[in-house]
Parts: sequence; C-alpha cells; structure tokens
Amino acid sequence: MLSNNMFTNLNRIINRNTAHTLFFKLYISITAVIIGSIVFVTMLMNYYDDTDVGFIHDVSFTAALLDDFVEDSDRWNMAVESLNKLTGFTIKKMTVKQAFDYQQQHELLYVINLNKESDAPPLPAEIGKIEVYLHTEEENDLLAAVLPHDDGLLLIIDNPEMIYPTGGLEDWEDSGPELFLLGFIFLSIALVLYSSVKTISDHVYRLSSASLALANGQLDTRVDDKIPAPLNQMAASFNEMAISLQYSQHQQQVMANAIAHELRTPLTRIQLVMGLLSDDVHSTYTTELHSDLSRYTVEMEELANDILMLQTIENKPSSAHQIVDLSELMQSREIEFQRQYPHVSLSSDIDTVRVDANPRYLQLIVDNLVKNACLYADSTVKLSLKNDPAYFSIVVEDNGEGISPLQREHVLDAFTRLDNSRSRQTGGFGLGLAIVSTIVKTMKAEINIGTSKLGGAMFVVKFKHSN
Repeated sequence: MLSNNMFTNLNRIINRNTAHTLFFKLYISITAVIIGSIVFVTMLMNYYDDTDVGFIHDVSFTAALLDDFVEDSDRWNMAVESLNKLTGFTIKKMTVKQAFDYQQQHELLYVINLNKESDAPPLPAEIGKIEVYLHTEEENDLLAAVLPHDDGLLLIIDNPEMIYPTGGLEDWEDSGPELFLLGFIFLSIALVLYSSVKTISDHVYRLSSASLALANGQLDTRVDDKIPAPLNQMAASFNEMAISLQYSQHQQQVMANAIAHELRTPLTRIQLVMGLLSDDVHSTYTTELHSDLSRYTVEMEELANDILMLQTIENKPSSAHQIVDLSELMQSREIEFQRQYPHVSLSSDIDTVRVDANPRYLQLIVDNLVKNACLYADSTVKLSLKNDPAYFSIVVEDNGEGISPLQREHVLDAFTRLDNSRSRQTGGFGLGLAIVSTIVKTMKAEINIGTSKLGGAMFVVKFKHSN
C-alpha cells in the first residue's frame, strides 16, 4: 500500500511538471532568459576585455612600425600621418616633463611591464613598459598609452569613435555598460513573465466569464478545455458541471410540465362531473361538499398554472417590451383586489411612472405581492409606487404578523409557507412569491423584505430606470 501511494504521488508530481503545463513553460522560459543573459553578459564583458588587449597590441604594433623611422624626419611625419588615418590613433611625441604633466592630469588605469619574466602575452615591440591612462577629451573617455620610444616617449590616444561617450544619453560614467546589461536582463525577464502570465490570465478570464454566464442562467455555456494544465482540469470540470446543471434543469422542467399538464386532465373531468351533479337537488351537507370540491379543483388548477408560469419564466423568459403606465396598472389592480378582498382596506400612494418593460411581468409582481398581503393582513394593505431619479420602487405593506428576519431568506423559495396551513383564509401553495423572485431576477431588479410601519411585512421591489 505504501509503495502504491508513493507511486501515485510521484506520478502526480510528474504530470504537474510535464512540458505541456503552463507553470513548467514559465519555469523553462525564466531559466532560459537568465542563462541566455549570463552568456550574453559574459561574451560582452569578454569583448570589453578583448578591446583593451587589442588596444595594447595595436599600440605596440604602431610603435614597432615607427622604430624604422627617424623621429622628426619627413618619413617619420608621413608614417605618423598614415598610421593616424589607418588606425584612428592620435600619435604624439613626449618629453619626460610632458609625461610627468600628463600623469598629473589624467587617471592611470594600469601598467603593463614587458620583460622576460612577465606573464603578459608577447607584443610586436619589446617596449618594456606601457602605461594606460583614461584620456578625457571633449566629454569622451578614451584609452591612451604612454610608452618609451628611442630616447623619448610616445603618447598614443585611441580613436574616439571606438569608445562609448560618457556625456551621452544620461552620462553613463564608468558603470554605463553594466547598467545597460542589467537593464537588458530585467527587461528580458519582464517580457517573458508578462507573456507567460498574460497567457494564464487570459485563460482564467475566459473561465471567469463562463462562470458568470452560467450563474446568469446560460446553462449551455462551455469553455475550451484544450489548454495547458492545470487549467485544462478546471475547464473540464466546469464543462462537466454545466452539463450536469443543464441536465438537472431539463429534468425538472420536464417533470414540472408533466405534472402541470397531467393534473389538468383529471381536473377537467372532475369539474365536468361536479357540473353535472350540481344540476340535481341535494341536501345542505351535500351542497357544502360540492362547494368544497369545486374550490379544491380551482386551487389545483391554480397550482398547475403557477407551476407552468414559474417554469416558463425561469427557462424561457419573455423579451417582449412596451411602454407601460405602471401608475395606471397599479391603480386598476388596487380596485380589483379591493373587490376580491372586501374585508381588507386597501390604500395607495402612487407616483407617475412610465417604463419600457414587460407588462405581463409587472402585473404578476403587483398581483402576487398584493394577494400575499391581503391573505396575511389583519385589516390594512398599502400599495406605493415611488419614482426617484435613479430608480423606481413598488412597495406593498400590510398590518399582519410580519416576517421574522430568519424567515425572510426562505420566504421567496417555491412551496414555502410560513404557517404550514391550507386554511380558507390564506390558501395558496407558496408559489406566488417564488414567481415574483424569479421575475425580479429576470428583469435584473432587486427585492427586499422588511418591517412596515403598519406592523406587518413590507416588500420593496426596486428597478433601475432604463436609459
């Protein structure tokens, strides 16, 4: 068992670090950039070193060529002029005093002693000693060499075009090349990291967008799972979850539709039989039974209609819009519910609101909220329509027992009844508020439940004004 666990863990580690994973690619990319930068820096620093060595060899070679000429002769002057054009060097003769003054004015970099026991590489001219200085000229730092020649000294200054200017972009000074290389390394690493992280973030953003779409009810949303690990596992899990949710919703829809449709057939038959029986003369007791049966069939039909309505709104929401005078709609529904519930006193405080929306959905919200309030109110129900600059609100209040804070988070669920009864006064099956909640989500509004100043529950549905 222990060996199997070790093998499983080892296999998991290997799978997480195979070449097709994003993180492995990230590690390889950073490592490659660092190694490449080190190689580049080494080569470039060797180039700088070789540049100094090459300068010394060129100076020695120039001195060896001048050995064949007598100083200050015409041939000497012609040779110096030719070497100036050929190498770009500036060649000057110096006395000991001039050399001493030059040493005081310029920085000595290093001294090369050329003797039989020296480890320095052989040069064309056995000149004994070369002093290399940092020669500043017109804001340029040049290499200069002072070396013995015949009975005097030679000053050979390098070509200015071969030296990086110290007064250039930002005055690099002596550390300019090192700063450039350091900046190059960091820039390369930054570019590689940006590219790798952007690839990861793009995949994550796609998964996030798909999750939001799924949360908004688009259960047919899928993501591409042909992406590097471990994100491909997340994508595959997301697709499996979406398929499962879509299947579950389809099954619920089929079941709800089947129940609603199958209920209607026996209900129609019962209503037909009740109609036939009502034509006969019955006792008072039998008449009451007939009345109860008729009421039960009506309730069952309302249940079937509510189930179908709820499923239709959830799965096939209507996009039909038109300009609706919500003020007039609420006033007409107030009159209708006052007629249906004469024992309840309905009042209203309605602002003028005209909105581009689905009129059927708005009426369902008003009807179910007012019906719920009339069923649970002791004596008073108030309807309000508030129009604010940013939003408008439908408010329904009653003076019943109200809803406790613990019950408010469940009261909008389907088939939820706080009193667990089916009395004549309350009736219903707990679908009215679920329909309201579903419509509110579909219309991207919000619903809040609180305590009314009347003493009972207060439902507030808030809509944003459309632009």
